[in-house]
Amino acid sequence: MKLNIRHDTTYTYDEPMHKGIQYLRLTPRNTPQQKILEWNLSAPGETSQMTDGFGNIVTVMTMDKAAREITLTAEGVVDLTGKPLTKDDSPFPPEVFLRHTPLTDADKAIRTFASQFSANKRSLVRMMNRILEHIEFTPGVTTVTHTAAEAFQQKAGVCQDHTHVFISCCRHIGVPVRYVSGYIHTFSDDHLATHAWAEAWLGHNWHTFDVVNLLNVAESHIKLATGLDYRDAAPVRGVRSGGGMEHLHTRAWVTMAGESQ
Repeated sequence: MKLNIRHDTTYTYDEPMHKGIQYLRLTPRNTPQQKILEWNLSAPGETSQMTDGFGNIVTVMTMDKAAREITLTAEGVVDLTGKPLTKDDSPFPPEVFLRHTPLTDADKAIRTFASQFSANKRSLVRMMNRILEHIEFTPGVTTVTHTAAEAFQQKAGVCQDHTHVFISCCRHIGVPVRYVSGYIHTFSDDHLATHAWAEAWLGHNWHTFDVVNLLNVAESHIKLATGLDYRDAAPVRGVRSGGGMEHLHTRAWVTMAGESQ
């Protein structure tokens, strides 16, 4: 399946931002599951490219002149092959992804919930369904700083919260699992094209678990980055001096070849 992607991210500042550095994980890499036919990332500052420890493509953007607005645009064409995930797509052994982080620490409530499930695919699919029943998809009630425990307690959140809770539960029962950021093609207007899901290590391969869409195959997903949690795989992270209050507007479109945006 061939998909067209366009992702615009705009930061505006109440005062001029003087200097800044941004780490942009907005470039997908070729894998057996996705072939990058075209891709372009436009950014206003000086850029260089590197690969981080998780194998993600990272564009480092530096700004050394004052600005009150920054716009980043990523766009391209990706062909999804439909091939299953394999074991040879990470520089780390799966056991690395058993490590909890501040965003995925399991509190007593999550530990109690997770202990009902086992380290096999059928049980994790049941767990995925139960998490979605417990945490209602509700945009605007959490931020990227909310932890799995906080989202689980308030029973509301978005895809990154569902993913963090799933990750927290998996690690508690001994299943290596990683956070994935990217895009999804969906015909539903309820969910954004930017997305997050999990990949769990079962047997000898990785397996997809998209809690919000209750999918355990990544047939419509374009992967940007992976990591232990959101902070490792965030599409944009950085620091700046000046600028005062920051305002973010982001929008993404994912369409099949031949569809109009």
